[in-house]
Amino acid sequence: MKVFGVFIFILLLATAQNLLIDMLLGYKFTYAVSHLLNPFWVIEAGEIIMLVFFFLLTIGHQILLIRKNKANKQNGSS
Repeated sequence: MKVFGVFIFILLLATAQNLLIDMLLGYKFTYAVSHLLNPFWVIEAGEIIMLVFFFLLTIGHQILLIRKNKANKQNGSS
């Protein structure tokens, strides 16, 4: 229960910090909340490219691990 409480506390602090930074940048409260709820609306092209790159890197790593495990099983059972 203590871990859950710490998690909620940190989540609320991070949310408040995000809202405060957006409001200090001059955005209205409703616009800051919309940025908080859907961060993909404010993402730029370079950030999208990096996000896709990391996603493909993760998927590629999983595929390589699966192939390696299949090769090890075939070599070990022969």
